[in-house]
Amino acid sequence: MRARIAFILIATAAVLLWRLPSTELRASVSGNSPFTLTGDGRLVVADTHTGESVSIMYRTPNGLYEDAALDAIDYTLRCHGKGEEYPISLKLIELVDNIQDHFGATRAMVVSGYRSPEYNAALKRTLGRVAHNSLHMQGLAMDIQLPGVSKRDLVAYARSLKAGGVGDYSGSNFVHIDVGPVRSW
Repeated sequence: MRARIAFILIATAAVLLWRLPSTELRASVSGNSPFTLTGDGRLVVADTHTGESVSIMYRTPNGLYEDAALDAIDYTLRCHGKGEEYPISLKLIELVDNIQDHFGATRAMVVSGYRSPEYNAALKRTLGRVAHNSLHMQGLAMDIQLPGVSKRDLVAYARSLKAGGVGDYSGSNFVHIDVGPVRSW
């Protein structure tokens, strides 16, 4: 029984840290976490499939997150299959912002953001090289391009951050970025 209660408490804490209300998140960001790899708090992303884009200040200068801005990011990066929305990880938003700012890119072109399990399975059947347990299904991954930035430079910088996974697929024009375990392919 104690183990079950401990598990529930840990799971609840994980969910809260996943998307704390803006007033509470600032205190959770500290130490040597990849979360310290932040940008300027402004993100410009465009979905390559829908053509939709958002240019938004998602974090105030004093470090508070704007819930409406995060909702707009979730909407823009929704699943291409059924149009389902899912919370995009704050770590991932900050990481992509950091990368965008590093290169001075006007926007990040998102080939794939959130994927529903059904859409991910359909892509796996069609393309074959889609992970069965893709971090896209948890809002932890994006496939991106930066206008004016070579794929090689984007891959090299993202790998240097050691903030998660970086995938460089031959024959593709995008780079996979995630905030899962540090690895590259």
